[in-house]
Amino acid sequence: MTQPTKSDLLKAERKLPGETVSFSIGDKAIGKDSPTFIVAEGANNHLGDLAIAKKMVDAAAQNGADAIKFQTFKAERLVVKDAPIFWKMPGVKTQLDFYKTIDKFGKKEFRDLFRHAKKRGIICFSTPFDCASADMLLELDMPAFKIASCDIPDLRLIRHVARFGKPLFISTGASELEEIRRVVETAYAQGNFKIALLCCTLSYPTQVADMNLSRLTTFSKMFPGVIIGLSDHSEPDAQMVLPSLAVALGAKVIEKHFTLSRKMAGVGHRFCVEPSDLKKMVENIRLTEKAMGCREIKVYAAEENSRQNARRSLVANRRIKKGEKLSSAMIGIKRPGTGISPSDIDNVLGKIARFDIEHDHQITWKLLK
Repeated sequence: MTQPTKSDLLKAERKLPGETVSFSIGDKAIGKDSPTFIVAEGANNHLGDLAIAKKMVDAAAQNGADAIKFQTFKAERLVVKDAPIFWKMPGVKTQLDFYKTIDKFGKKEFRDLFRHAKKRGIICFSTPFDCASADMLLELDMPAFKIASCDIPDLRLIRHVARFGKPLFISTGASELEEIRRVVETAYAQGNFKIALLCCTLSYPTQVADMNLSRLTTFSKMFPGVIIGLSDHSEPDAQMVLPSLAVALGAKVIEKHFTLSRKMAGVGHRFCVEPSDLKKMVENIRLTEKAMGCREIKVYAAEENSRQNARRSLVANRRIKKGEKLSSAMIGIKRPGTGISPSDIDNVLGKIARFDIEHDHQITWKLLK
């Protein structure tokens, strides 16, 4: 008998169902029976310019995203002063120097941005990288929170944010299974079960061979009470099909990095989708959802006409006289399938014709004895 996990016990204490917990953000339901929740990850691609950020909100809303997400931090709370740059950026030596150029948004800017998003009919939220940033976003009544992959070990931040009781999206890039399990249990321990785990590869850009989308099915088995999704760092493919593959594998949240133009200055733009890519991605996901349909094995309504007319029935191969015993040579199998099915031929052989049966006529049970 399988021993219950700590997660199972925490859920049982609160009398929660064992099945996947669904939740809503505004008027958007997120769960196994709901449409995929599509997030345009704006990160800091606004370059610290509120006007650009608002244009990103507009473009995400116009091209079908359910939400747009940004990042919230202060450089001094994120890195030590001499933390080296670990990506290519000519002229910049430390992470502190870089992050100081883009940590321009405070409470005033985010309030303005959230209000703008509400007018445009799109959900707007952010990833806080420290408790103070999280508190500021909570004061603005932000509807959901995100934990970045790099903060999987930060149990203090996770406990703090989980206590808000808001839906919590958690990226899992570069994490061991036990680290991910610990994060889930940490949130559960705070009474927060509104969790979406996002499969993620912490590589920018992620090569297709490194996406490992099969993890989605593993996540679904390992965390049956949690909504599963994908945070995608791959470069946009020409047809925008990769996120759709994730949906086909069970992802109910897709987060894709988003920019107004990949030609913009700064880092992180080149692996982002532009507005036209986002539109195509959304269309493909909705098409995939429609095609996935029902899991039940049955004859569907759309098949009934073809089933009846493409299948075949037992017919007379020649004129069969009244009183004759039916043999295989007397019986043909022809369309349509409105008579006796060929699967019943063994029950027909040896029967006696009660009446004359004309050549090429369907054989019916009423004609036999």
